[in-house]
Amino acid sequence: MEAIRDVEPRARFITAEPLINVVSPTDDPQLQADAEIYRQAQFEAFDMLAGRSSPELGGDDRYLDLIGVNYNPENQWWIRGPTIPFGHYAYRPLSDMLADVHERYGRPALISETGAEGSARPSWLHYVLSEVAEARNQGVPVEGVCLYPILDYPGWDNGRHCRVGLLGPADPQGSRPVCERTAVELRRHAQTALVTAC
Repeated sequence: MEAIRDVEPRARFITAEPLINVVSPTDDPQLQADAEIYRQAQFEAFDMLAGRSSPELGGDDRYLDLIGVNYNPENQWWIRGPTIPFGHYAYRPLSDMLADVHERYGRPALISETGAEGSARPSWLHYVLSEVAEARNQGVPVEGVCLYPILDYPGWDNGRHCRVGLLGPADPQGSRPVCERTAVELRRHAQTALVTAC
């Protein structure tokens, strides 16, 4: 970072880590403690970069610029268990989680990766963009949202067609089908200048 800033002082840096919520499904004190340790682990890289932990590595607050958080439907779960269903009382609003990050670091944030699969694509995008708008209304500086991936892709472990993008696989002429419902959601929020596609 120092070498880059020596050449280009206007350079910006994004450090991206998953934004998670991990909770205990019971009142068991050990499970609650384990869940909180796991939840706090999401901040380890940021804390090291800022010199708040492992200061011998040379971290400093000046190395935190834009806090990138990757947030997907699977990012909240019970410790040693399944994901927390959307709408469940234990499911934390994304806007609250973004506020936590801003309170901890005092830096602007952005959703560096988000997306869902299949028919959940447009509703997930609607949820994320609405929660970012709510966070902004609460004074949290969220710079934008990166829809990732923009293209469908073959599954990493089984080659299946993963319908996750705005655009589907190319036909022999190179044309790609558009997920119209996701496109409508993107257009609906275009005036907020929140969304980029990666």
